Amino acid sequence: MAVAAALVLGVVVQLLPLLVFPTVLSQDGPAHVASAWVLLTSGHEDATGALLRDHYRVDLTPVPNMLTTLVLVALLPLAGPDGAERLLVAGLVVGLVAALAYAVRGVDRRAGWLAAAALPLAGSQLVAYGFDNFVLGVVGALLVLGVALRRRSGWGTPAGAALAALLVLTWTAHLLPWVLAAGSVLLLAAARAGDAVRAGDRARDAVRRHVAPVLLATVPSAALTARYLSSGDGPPAEGEGGPSPERVRALLTGVRPFVTGWGGERVPALVTVLAIAVLTVAALRRARPGTPVPRPERLALGLLAAGVTLAYWLTPDQLGPDFGFLPARLAWFPPLLLVLWAATRVPGPRTAAALTAVLVLAASVAALGRLPAQAAAADEVAELLSVAHDIPPASTLVVLHYQRSVAWAGRGSPDPLRHESSRLAVRAGGVDVGHYEAVQAYFQVHFAVTPGVRQRMDPALSGLEQVPPVVDLAAVRGELDYVVVVGLDRASAGVRDAQCTRAVTAELADHYTPVATSAPTGLVTLWRAAPSSGQTADGGSADPQAEGSAAAPPQSGPVVSGRARPG
Repeated sequence: MAVAAALVLGVVVQLLPLLVFPTVLSQDGPAHVASAWVLLTSGHEDATGALLRDHYRVDLTPVPNMLTTLVLVALLPLAGPDGAERLLVAGLVVGLVAALAYAVRGVDRRAGWLAAAALPLAGSQLVAYGFDNFVLGVVGALLVLGVALRRRSGWGTPAGAALAALLVLTWTAHLLPWVLAAGSVLLLAAARAGDAVRAGDRARDAVRRHVAPVLLATVPSAALTARYLSSGDGPPAEGEGGPSPERVRALLTGVRPFVTGWGGERVPALVTVLAIAVLTVAALRRARPGTPVPRPERLALGLLAAGVTLAYWLTPDQLGPDFGFLPARLAWFPPLLLVLWAATRVPGPRTAAALTAVLVLAASVAALGRLPAQAAAADEVAELLSVAHDIPPASTLVVLHYQRSVAWAGRGSPDPLRHESSRLAVRAGGVDVGHYEAVQAYFQVHFAVTPGVRQRMDPALSGLEQVPPVVDLAAVRGELDYVVVVGLDRASAGVRDAQCTRAVTAELADHYTPVATSAPTGLVTLWRAAPSSGQTADGGSADPQAEGSAAAPPQSGPVVSGRARPG
């Protein structure tokens, strides 16, 4: 009971930011919400629906990276945009702990307390980045392992069907956890078949009982993967970056995967690593006489832990510009697999209680240490969103950042302000020209025209997110209703004096009018296009033929097409 209470307490502490702050604080989360909102709203027969149909096309071709959008589409009508995101992230936190508990209990029913090792991941770097699809994929991979670890005597039809369904669900979340899940169950099946043959079974019977059902269960998701890779939208074959001593140090100290940079997290991260190391050493001891030893499970999980650690070190930093954070994602799996391997020889009750307390305490200290930075970031976000009521529905807008969030700690640290432009557009009922998902082929909404407003303003699709932004506002004159400027007055002299900044301020002075400044700090200035630039006072282009015009003839519903390269 004490261990269960500690786990519940640990989960509650991880959920505190969702209870305390008005919005979820993550880098990419607002863009996920915006995509789901576009899917739901683009069919509306009003000015906002017409504007969304002009600017977006919808593509529901099955791809990895779509599960979050589908979950949010289901939650939005029930809880609204902010509530849906809050429910999603709460589900990720609870899901991580529950899925790890399910997986370790598949090894040994006494090992449920090891779920405490999921708590440090619940508020870690990639969660703060808003990589919700990846986290959903990890939850799916743990559930796949939990199902497979329970099938020691072989697979029946219902269990095989459940495995196939879970693999497909994991695939729709993210490709990397699917690779781990599929590889894990195949390796486990091979280890069990080999063990059965050594015990005297015929090889044919062992393969039929352990291997064939698993191979069959992987076929649907493997076929989806083959189709995705052959479409040309998958990752390129050549990578950038490679092994380095820094990667090893980051893993051994817990900087990866646990540290966001939003608070004093390094000591709790190191304590978490040491606790997992103690578990690993304890699992090396000899089994007590008469204690059953799950030999194939121990072999398979040990090989998986070693293999994924090697992959973490060897994998490129990214595969092309759109498939990054590969080592940061892989860093999740060595600790999780070591915990699963440790479940093959669970330590005694006293050690279990002590390690549970250490893991819960470390995760809680890290979560509480992030709260001051999150509070400051929440104030910034609220100030940005406060100008939403000054933006009429069916308007196009772009947000230009001239300083990062106060929570941002440098390279590798999430910036919770970066994609709040998408939440602002949702609140205003308009289009965020900087909606980053709409320029990526592996999401469900895309800008409808190529080159669109975003690409003509930012041809490389990388300048808008820089500080200072490298954009050409003059190139889209008459197609933007509002420009939101963040932090220009408090930016450094180098940012204010940059040529790209001077070009933006000149364009604003000549063709836009300042209409609002945020309170209480003046962080945000809202500029409205002057009528002479081709925009109306109520939002939408005055030229009905201009891209993004709210006056363009409405279509009967969202544009649905096959998947194509991003524009």
